[in-house]
Amino acid sequence: MKTSLSKLVIFYLAALLAFTSCTEDDEPQPDNGAGANTVSGHVVDAQGKPLAGVKVRAENPSGYNIFVEGTTGTDGKYNLTLTSIGGWKIYAWKEVEYKGKIYHLRLGMPDDKDYDAFTPGEKGAVKNFVWKRSGRIPDRGTDIKNGFGFFGGSLLFVNVNSVVPAMNPGTKVTVTLTPTNSAKYLDGTPAVATDKIQKTFTIISGPDQNYYMGDIPVTEYHVSIESEQNGTRKQVFVGTNTAELYEWIEFDFDPASLSSGSYESGIQTPNNTPFYLGQKN
Repeated sequence: MKTSLSKLVIFYLAALLAFTSCTEDDEPQPDNGAGANTVSGHVVDAQGKPLAGVKVRAENPSGYNIFVEGTTGTDGKYNLTLTSIGGWKIYAWKEVEYKGKIYHLRLGMPDDKDYDAFTPGEKGAVKNFVWKRSGRIPDRGTDIKNGFGFFGGSLLFVNVNSVVPAMNPGTKVTVTLTPTNSAKYLDGTPAVATDKIQKTFTIISGPDQNYYMGDIPVTEYHVSIESEQNGTRKQVFVGTNTAELYEWIEFDFDPASLSSGSYESGIQTPNNTPFYLGQKN
């Protein structure tokens, strides 16, 4: 009986040890870099799926045009060998074809501090990326008039035209952007009507004034506009030139030209495609 009990105790201890070892091995281990003077990481989309073929570029401002480039594999991972000199900054871009146009979109990073300069060190540095459709680009200054500093696109509205009267100062303007049927964002995610965006601005002076909307996730939108002054609401007509205005229009954002990856979003600035407004009498 003693011998059987001893064997039973040993059996349970062995089973417990095996279970514990298996559990520890199965737990995800932290990514602590891929060796001295390297930077590595993974690139994912908004749903956490790995992105292949993303261009990753590490730059060092200690000398002219010092950089190292690479691309992610099918697992969304990359690994670059750097020098020990500190001050490296790192960027990533995804090439996307959308409706026959090629975009080179800058990708984001999980935390604002990830955009800071770094030294790879003896263990190497880890820098991960994620596809962001909107939000601030932390290492860029904001300039709403040129669409700078945001992952989303920007729009320009001009209170002047030759078809119907321009709006008077004090008029509140509401712009409604509704994704069109079957629209998709640049990352392939469906854009649905409940993703509707509404933004307002107030006319501050007469004709020829510009008004901007920024950081809009890029897809195809149905645009309708309404004005309100002294409790009276009116239809606002909109068009891409001063001679032809409509009750509503549909549009999508164009890519920035002649770029294989800039420090900005990769979307054309709002000054390239102004929208002209006129209020219905």
